[in-house]
Amino acid sequence: MTTTSRLRIICSASVLLIAATAGPASAWGPLGHRASARLAERHLSPEAKAAIRELLEDGETLAEASTWPDEHRRDLPRSGPWHYVDVPLDQDRYDDRFTGDVPEKGYILPKIREFRAVLKDRSRPIEERRFALRFLAHLIEDLHMPLHVGENHDKGGNATQVRFFDEGTNLHRLWDSEMLAHATPDEGKWVQLLLLMDTPETRKQAMAGTVEDWATESLHAAKRAYIDPATGRIIRSGTKLGEAYQMRHLPVARRRLYQSGVRLAMVLNEVFSDGGSR
Repeated sequence: MTTTSRLRIICSASVLLIAATAGPASAWGPLGHRASARLAERHLSPEAKAAIRELLEDGETLAEASTWPDEHRRDLPRSGPWHYVDVPLDQDRYDDRFTGDVPEKGYILPKIREFRAVLKDRSRPIEERRFALRFLAHLIEDLHMPLHVGENHDKGGNATQVRFFDEGTNLHRLWDSEMLAHATPDEGKWVQLLLLMDTPETRKQAMAGTVEDWATESLHAAKRAYIDPATGRIIRSGTKLGEAYQMRHLPVARRRLYQSGVRLAMVLNEVFSDGGSR
């Protein structure tokens, strides 16, 4: 058996045998954010790699940059609504009427557009462009977490208290961290799991659509995330979730992480394709 085959079996087992070991909870950043960004790093053009090295601090990687907004959230108290948009589950797709008028409803798509424009503009100070790069990476990844888009009048699942493998949590945190960590808290294994998905065909599929389409994908995934697969009922506070939920939704989380990494690379390659506007 080749090394690649053995790795494929090991990585597949870490997903399928999810009830065997439970690791400590770890947020979609750093675990999910870093794994997604490490996948993105593999698909950056030479021009994008050079521009990113120039913008970030010495030794800082794109993976480290992608977790910076969460690590400094207390220093940026008004940045909370940048990370999400509340689209009710009864809607069919995202559009901009769900954001902008009420700050608490979230600004993630306008902020992605804003930070992309700042990053592309080489006339802006390097500090502004570094800030924009860190947030652009982070928010593209956040956009792919279903409960950063769809919500059931419960603050994106934060107000829905559940039991997950007999541990108390809420539905948002379950998606942000606990499903991933329950499968494996090992970042390197998560990178390998994403790489196993990485074929020319899956990349082509992932690179399709607009940012608004990506938000709509998260909305549709959120609709399913509020259904308990063991009962077919809407998840309410007090619901007990376990292996059935993990088996149904972990592949969704893995696909969203993969898509976010490929799409982040695509956006950055486009931004830096001509060195940025002058």
